[in-house]
Amino acid sequence: MTIRIFNPEHDLALASRLERFTSPHAGRQLRNDLSFLPALWSESGDVVVVDDVDFAEASWKALRKVGKEQVEFCALSQLSHVIGQEDADSLSVDVWGWDAAIRCQLADAGVPEALLPAREMLSEVRRLSGRQVTAPLLSCLRDGLKVNTCGRSMYVTDKEVFNKILLKERNIVVKAPWSSSGRGIRYVIDGDVSANTSNWIANTIRNQEGVMVEPLYNKVKDFAMEFVRDAAGDVRYAGLSLFETRNTSYTGNLLASEEEKRGILSQYLDLSLVDEISSRLERLLTSLLSPLSCLPLCLGVDMMVVSDENAGGFLLHPCVELNLRRTMGHVALNLYTALLSPMSSMSVVFENKRYHLRVR
Repeated sequence: MTIRIFNPEHDLALASRLERFTSPHAGRQLRNDLSFLPALWSESGDVVVVDDVDFAEASWKALRKVGKEQVEFCALSQLSHVIGQEDADSLSVDVWGWDAAIRCQLADAGVPEALLPAREMLSEVRRLSGRQVTAPLLSCLRDGLKVNTCGRSMYVTDKEVFNKILLKERNIVVKAPWSSSGRGIRYVIDGDVSANTSNWIANTIRNQEGVMVEPLYNKVKDFAMEFVRDAAGDVRYAGLSLFETRNTSYTGNLLASEEEKRGILSQYLDLSLVDEISSRLERLLTSLLSPLSCLPLCLGVDMMVVSDENAGGFLLHPCVELNLRRTMGHVALNLYTALLSPMSSMSVVFENKRYHLRVR
């Protein structure tokens, strides 16, 4: 039996470094309303930990057409009772993303220490989840492919160095090393740094020891490559994720076959380039994550198609961000596999004071 849990506050928990971390209200509500999601990749007999069992069951019932086996939902307070009925050797734990806070919550709920990653390993997860990792990864991915790709990323630990970069670049994106999706990002246009942005940069350097600075590109399309790391430590490609954002926040995913998604990308990019990048990522990520021992993970690499005004075509930015956790792209892959329906879309909407997963 696998105990599965959705903890979308993972990125914020990493930034906080706290075991006793309390997410902002929006994060807590997202976790409450979509806590049933792990049922999509559960197997018969698994337990999905949710905040509201009745609401989770109703939400899952609305998606029951996916044809999955019935799973059991239980509250965190009930977990120790469920665990007590099982053979310890048959138990495992699967979370959206590992951090000190979710480890603490599960330990307090009665999950045996033997099923949880060591604290030292979670410190390594936090280090590898920082946006600083993207700079060397991006360099390796572009090696020998600079004609067809773009992307630069600089880790800046001093405000004066930032100001010097700004004099050259003018149009940049500034990112906190650790933040949740769509947050912790500021844009600077024509070198105009507002007082608010300047204070945010100074505070981020003080609290997180630095900021990431990247050129602002003319983005045409968002997409990602999703991966899975098995217990042997090997990272393998799982599929493409074509998603939409609004003001840097995630809004939805395309549900389609791999062939259909590749067909859409082929309108902009040579697919041999896409395949080369996925192969390189398998090798690079397997090596990068080797310090995490036997910790299984889902992870994703956000990318984008960029308009190349000089060449009159498109370039691939192969590593906008590395997400060392499960992503909504993984949800889309699981949902499409279950539905096997014609091309459709999946979105997260806020209606009637609740978050809902919608498939259209």
